[in-house]
This record gives sequence, C-alpha cells and structure tokens, in this order.
Amino acid sequence: MIDQIRHLLAFSDTARYNIKAVVQQTQVNVSTLRAWEQRYGVPQPTRTDHGHRLYSQRDIEIIKWLKKATEDGIAISQAVSLLHADPAEESTVAPATSAVRPQLHISDAGWPDLRHQIADALMAANMRQAHALMNTAITLFPIDVLLYDVVLPILDDLGNRWLHGENCTVQVQVAVQFVRQRLAGLLQVHAPFGNGTRLICGAGTGDEHDIGSMVFALLMEQQAWDVVYMGPNVSIQGLSEFLLTQAPAVVVLSASMIDHVVPLQQIGQLVVSLHHHGLRFGYAGKVFVDNPELCRRMPGTYVGDDFIAASQTALVMSDELASVSLPNMLNGNRVNLSGRVRFGMQ
Repeated sequence: MIDQIRHLLAFSDTARYNIKAVVQQTQVNVSTLRAWEQRYGVPQPTRTDHGHRLYSQRDIEIIKWLKKATEDGIAISQAVSLLHADPAEESTVAPATSAVRPQLHISDAGWPDLRHQIADALMAANMRQAHALMNTAITLFPIDVLLYDVVLPILDDLGNRWLHGENCTVQVQVAVQFVRQRLAGLLQVHAPFGNGTRLICGAGTGDEHDIGSMVFALLMEQQAWDVVYMGPNVSIQGLSEFLLTQAPAVVVLSASMIDHVVPLQQIGQLVVSLHHHGLRFGYAGKVFVDNPELCRRMPGTYVGDDFIAASQTALVMSDELASVSLPNMLNGNRVNLSGRVRFGMQ
C-alpha cells in the first residue's frame, strides 16, 4: 500500500488542469472535489491570479485513488489518513486497507494478466467483455502504463498470432479498430487541456495506419503539449493555410508503406518552407524503420524508431524544452520496444 501511495506522489506537481478537466478525467463532481479540499485538504490546487483552481497530474491521480478507495468501502477520512501516513507506520495501516485495490502497474497486479484477457476477448469477438476489461485498465492505470503495458503488447500479441499463421485476419481487423476507438476516446478526454508547446501530428497522405501516431499524440499530451491530432491520410491541400492558422512549433507525420513516402516528402517540403514562421517538420513510421536509407530523401528531421526517441526529438525540435529531462513516463528502462510497438506500427 505504501508503495502505491509513493507512486501517486511521484507524479508531476506542475499545475496545468482546470477543474473541468479534472472532473472529466476523474468522474468526481465539482461539489465533492471542493468538499474534500475544504474538509481534508486534499487535493491542494494552486490558484491563478484570477483565483481559478489549477490541478496537477499528481492531484488527478490522488483524486482517482480516493474515489476508488471510497468505492471499496473506505471512509474518505481514513483514505486521506492513509495518504498522509508515515512510511514507517505501514504495518499499522495495512490491515485496514485490505479492501482497497488501486493497482497502478500491471506487473504488480494480483489478478490474471489483463492484457491477455483483453486480447483473448478480442480474438473471440466478445466486444462487451473487451470494453469492460479496457474500462478497468483505464481506471487503474496512468496513461503511459496503459499504453506501454496494455495497449502496445496487445497489438504485438495480435500481430504475432497473424504472423504465425493463425486464421484470424478478420479478428485482428476488429481488434485494431477496437484499439483505435479507445485511443480516440482518450485523445478526446485529454486533448483540450494541454497548455504547452503546440504539436500537430498524424499519418501522411494515403496512410490509414495511424495507431502509432495516436499513441505518440497521447504520450505528448501527457507531457502537457498542446496536441492537434489530424488523424490518418493527412492531405497537403489547404495544409499551408491550416498550419499558419494553428501556428504549431512541431509537425510530426508518419508513413507506413513505400507508397506513402513521396506524398510525405511533399508535405515535408511544404512545412520546411514555412520554417521562418517557426514551424519544424519531423517524420517517422514503419517504412523508415525498415528502410533507413529513405531518410536521405526526406526534408526535416527523422524523430526516431520508437516513441521514446520521438518524444525526445520533438522536445529538442521545439527549442524551448531541449534541456528539460523527460518524466518517468518516458524512462527508457521501462520499455522493451519490439518492431511492432515502435512508432511505425500498423
């Protein structure tokens, strides 16, 4: 239990979310949040010059934890006491917390492997069960853990089944659409609340394989980037006017097949031509992982083979964040990336 609380306290305490964002992410209403704050001092938002509350990612994770604890029958006062307990007193509080189950990392869970359950449900086309299990994962895990430890391994598992000759083409297609829908939902929840550097990303012209770009967008949103996600098959028509209106610092598009390289090259040339407006172009994708020599033909910057490299490169490209250390969500010792969970996944 004390390790779980330490995990909560390790989240960023940078205030950036308004109360509307907190309500949407935690499903705890405004009156409850204010009651907890007034009576128990949790959470502890900062105030803007105009008196508006701003919450950190740590506040959000603590609120989620408190919500789960109270749903499991723990009184809010006791849950707050556990939150503030001295680590040396763990033995005195442990018996009272047996009903609480706020697992925060899949490797710590004492129940069957969730990602395999989701994959099995998808292969059986049991969408009700798949959605229920994914809802559980979204409730229990931070976004980075959900992506690295649940979603990406599921895609890897499905791809391996297909590569090893299992007759499951239709099931894999259904499963991929399921993942895309759930990622799109997460993007909608988090997208409006980033107030950092603006990033535009998506898959290039003709490319419908955009799950890698969706994962990248979500991870960058967790870095407080202001992300505009353009989806698959980004067209060059009208793009110049759109970019000048949106004024991003960085544009990152992906390509998965050789046929997509020339259209992406044309978009890259367009973005690079707007460099005097402060725009920078980055590219990624499976085709560049498999054919690195293609990078010599591309304008802009190759952001890397995987999400960690892409995130680091985007920070450097933005200039203003080049020297800032990445948070724990991008710690390289967490992830063992295979070819299918790289930026250029199908």
